[in-house]
Amino acid sequence: MCSLVSRLIVLCFALPAVVAPSLHAQAAASAALIVDAATNSKPLPDGIEVQAGTAIMRITALRDDIIRVRIAPDVLPEDASWAVVLEARKSINVQPVDESSFVGFRTAALEVRIEKNPARIVIQDLNGNVISADSVGRPVTFRSGGFSVHKAMLGGEHFFGLGDKTGGFDRGGQAYTLWNTDVGPQESVDPLYKSIPFFLAIHETRSYGIFLDNTWRTWFDFGKSARDAYAFGSEGGPLDYYFIYGPSPKQVVENYAYLTGKPPLPPMWALGFQQSRYSYFPESQLREIATRLRNDRIPSDVVYLDIDYQDRNRPFTVNTKAFPDFAGLVSDLRKQHLHLVNITDLHIAHAPNQGYSPYDSGHEGDHFVKNPDGSEFVGAVWPGPAVFPDFTRAQTREWWGTLYKEFVNEGVSGFWNDMNEPSVFDGPDKTMPLNTVHRIEEPGFATRTATHAEIHNIVGLENARATYEGLLKLRPNERPFVLTRATYAGGQRYGFTWTGDNSATWNHLRLATQMVLNLGVSGIPFVGADVGGFNGSPPPALLTRWVEQAAFSPFFRDHATKDSLPHEVWNNGPEQEAIGAATLKRATACCLTSTNWRMRHRAPVFH
Repeated sequence: MCSLVSRLIVLCFALPAVVAPSLHAQAAASAALIVDAATNSKPLPDGIEVQAGTAIMRITALRDDIIRVRIAPDVLPEDASWAVVLEARKSINVQPVDESSFVGFRTAALEVRIEKNPARIVIQDLNGNVISADSVGRPVTFRSGGFSVHKAMLGGEHFFGLGDKTGGFDRGGQAYTLWNTDVGPQESVDPLYKSIPFFLAIHETRSYGIFLDNTWRTWFDFGKSARDAYAFGSEGGPLDYYFIYGPSPKQVVENYAYLTGKPPLPPMWALGFQQSRYSYFPESQLREIATRLRNDRIPSDVVYLDIDYQDRNRPFTVNTKAFPDFAGLVSDLRKQHLHLVNITDLHIAHAPNQGYSPYDSGHEGDHFVKNPDGSEFVGAVWPGPAVFPDFTRAQTREWWGTLYKEFVNEGVSGFWNDMNEPSVFDGPDKTMPLNTVHRIEEPGFATRTATHAEIHNIVGLENARATYEGLLKLRPNERPFVLTRATYAGGQRYGFTWTGDNSATWNHLRLATQMVLNLGVSGIPFVGADVGGFNGSPPPALLTRWVEQAAFSPFFRDHATKDSLPHEVWNNGPEQEAIGAATLKRATACCLTSTNWRMRHRAPVFH
């Protein structure tokens, strides 16, 4: 396939072949609770409930091929999710099974067994082939507010997903932590910007996935600690996971999208090559870039403005000295058939009584995250002291969406939510303290407060959601373009992403391929890596080869940091420019031809 749209589908589905210590603020060190033997059970219309001492297990069928497993040391917690869409939160009737050594149920595709002693979940197809089973001798364990689950390795299994983690494409033999972190990807750095606790497993002709719906700091170990078992767990929060059967890899990813939502179509202008830099400054430089793109007939539809266009790095402002005619700039770019994407970080400058409307209106509406004593949390980021919107409040997300009104009215086409892990320069581990207080005021959830230990991994998700929903209200007849660096499972519903601050090396070109592919497997198809590498200056051959490789990525953006050499395709002379320009023209032609064919024949553009 040569179209960028078709390649998106390929990236979604194409496949090559020690528990962290608890930081749960409310939990004191305690003896482990081991789920060792079933003591009682009762069938449910949609599954089964099993008692194992004080522990409770509720296993239900959402569909014939999707099984939900909830386990708690005593009482099951609130049934709510930031990731699973409302229409998927329903179940089907099942056929109960009750034997001397196990209980369970059958669907039209699967048999789910809970062996009584030791208590052990075994899932098999209707021909008796074991697809997934708890590891013998490694029971589910709760300790200090967290938990661990071990599953048997069936031999020859391959694992993919968890978003854009480093290491090999196949996750086997590797271990990962999921905790959104502002750190550029290197060959073995972990964790990174995103937390997508979903993986795809392939064993012989059968495939399945497991999605752990837990927003706390989680971990996955694919046979690194023990060769005969893989494991996952969390430092806090609910033990709530979904077993997703295929049997093909494509069916697994489609079923995961059924649970967490399908991505929106991007605007047509976002399908081609995009030019960015930290930063094009002042206004005259961006105009020069736009003119050169057009004069050299480089097929690009998008240019970006990083933080330097702002007044003192304050989001939703413009430095009028450097950009004296911002509205005119946007208008002139449109006349050149170029769309502008602005960065709008989530941190709002803590600037009381300075006429800075985003802070004044946010403070008045009580929209910022709190310290434990009830005061506004203030942390240092690009504008200096800053406050952070409390995106777990529906009314805060609505307020955030209104901040885009002026930019939208001026014709800015898309927006880039960066630094939303959230990154805090002077915070512990470069983020907020874990006892920072968020308020959950959201349909489907009990109204309550929650610490940052619980909310951290969904800040980027809800930031992008607030932007996406705000743009839909401001421009209801246009597809929003929202680019986010951090996200959680389900983030594909609200926007697009990239692999973050990579480096201008041949090894990072190689690394970009598996990271982009694993993001696609993780349900986020419109993804890419910074062409040429964000950090450093690529030699001519590397930049040209990266352009050629990235033409096969759905999101295709050249981006570079300050003090690096220019990355534009013409900067290494006419020979390299000719190669790059020819690549871009072929990619654009293929994209338009394939998309037109699919629309004429009513074939799906996205799965």
